[in-house]
Amino acid sequence: MAKDTDGRRLRLLIDTNIVIAHEDEDEPHTNARRAQRLVREARDLGFEVLISHGTVQDVLRADEPRRSRRRSSLNKHYTQLRPVSPDPDLRERFPPNLEDNDSSDLQILSVFATGAAIALVTEDRKMRNRAAQAGLKRVLNLDDALDWLAGLRAPELRNAAGVERVEAYQIPLRAPIFDSLRNDYPDFEGWWRDKVVDQRRTVLVLGDHDAPEGVAVLKDESDESDLADRVLKISTFKVAEGLGRARRGELLLRAVVDHAVGSGFDAAYLTVWEHHGDLIGWLGRFGFFHHGATAEGELVLAKHFVPPPGAAALAPLPHHVAYGPRSLRVERVFWVPIQDRFHSRLLPDSDEQRSLMGNEACGNAIRKAYLCRANTRQLRPGDTLGFLRTGAGTSRVTAVGVVENTLASRDPAEVAAFVTGRTVYSLREIRRMCEVGEVLAVLFRFDRRLEPPWLLDDLKQRGALNGPPQSITAATEEGTTWVREQLGG
Repeated sequence: MAKDTDGRRLRLLIDTNIVIAHEDEDEPHTNARRAQRLVREARDLGFEVLISHGTVQDVLRADEPRRSRRRSSLNKHYTQLRPVSPDPDLRERFPPNLEDNDSSDLQILSVFATGAAIALVTEDRKMRNRAAQAGLKRVLNLDDALDWLAGLRAPELRNAAGVERVEAYQIPLRAPIFDSLRNDYPDFEGWWRDKVVDQRRTVLVLGDHDAPEGVAVLKDESDESDLADRVLKISTFKVAEGLGRARRGELLLRAVVDHAVGSGFDAAYLTVWEHHGDLIGWLGRFGFFHHGATAEGELVLAKHFVPPPGAAALAPLPHHVAYGPRSLRVERVFWVPIQDRFHSRLLPDSDEQRSLMGNEACGNAIRKAYLCRANTRQLRPGDTLGFLRTGAGTSRVTAVGVVENTLASRDPAEVAAFVTGRTVYSLREIRRMCEVGEVLAVLFRFDRRLEPPWLLDDLKQRGALNGPPQSITAATEEGTTWVREQLGG
């Protein structure tokens, strides 16, 4: 069993529905292969797979001989935890009178709240919502959990397709990505032909246009919306099911924002049916807010790219969430030297001669994680980061980000959990770094690539830097003022 330098173990908690899918004992379970892969890959990485007392009760709530078979399987595959008292905050999120399923779910969430595991995997949306309301983090669905484990094993293998603008007629209407849209919108194909193709609307495609992994359809609705002066409607925003969906969604969203800001739009909106709760929650992480509903009952989710008239000034991090990427409030600036080999993984589309095409998935995402051995503990949420690429010709700042949070630890399990879904570092690399000493993990939001990059010699001449930084270094007051002028923050 894998342990960190303090003897702690990597532990993964799974809920009842994952256990049942893993056992796949009767008719083929729709999640069987993914659940079996989850348990197998977690073990391969050295995780101990846990189940709560509530799950044990759930699974054994069956007649013989099934109960005996299940008990044998539980003993073989999982570490069974003892019962814990219900967490008071979580208890408030359940009905006064608990049915069996609610009791089991409360037990699962309560044991996770104790810190017994670094992540909980469940396909139960209601459980994930209750966890989020209680402030519990790293509660993942199957696809996100598998993607996280894949990244910890070999992040360099998770390549994301690129985004390009195509003509709508190039995309086959029978492409699988459109299946769920047909269910939500019966006249989808007629709308696609008459509006999207015939009117030559802007279409962004993630991956091959013959079998896209993501599609965004955009329309100028400045004359039809009171949201702002120039408004972009995101008529379609769809990412294919499967591993890496959240990161692929971030890549597509970044392309939409780049198009919108580059075209001078002040805001954008899209409509979504209320039953797409995961999508609504995901969009909220990037500044989309409720803006009423359509006559048909769809929710309207909107996002500003610049503060609207009369809006109160926000602190740097909330500002970036609300209006970014490509919108900053610069108060403190830090230079982050990053070696070329890690730059190519973390910030691939900030490489010269490269675009959003064919880069590593985490590298393309909006939310990222950077690991280093820097001794500084000065970074605060909202600080502006300038990434200085070193070791490949002239040192230069190629990209800008905004700090979300930091962690200093030499516990690989803690670091791996902290960077869930963001890292371009394998678990082996994280362990090696922690063996040497404390690791600084920085969660940040990507803002923009710099074109052209800021050369180190130019920064020194402007007084932004006194010399080549060997570690994370605060910009001078003069340098901070200059950065603010360059980035409009």
